[in-house]
Amino acid sequence: MHLVIAILYILAAVICGLLGRRTSFGFLGHFIVALIITPIGDFLVQLIARPSRDVREKMNNLDDY
Repeated sequence: MHLVIAILYILAAVICGLLGRRTSFGFLGHFIVALIITPIGDFLVQLIARPSRDVREKMNNLDDY
């Protein structure tokens, strides 16, 4: 039973990493934060996280039009 819970926790951390791959922390940063805090805590971090440089540049280019 403990193994199932650990696998689900790691899977949730991987999902958090995938969701945060376009932020300044990136996949690995959010994966580690989800492991250290909790996946729910990392999701809250993602809500306030800064978008990556590429995403910010694309948003700025859209403002020019």
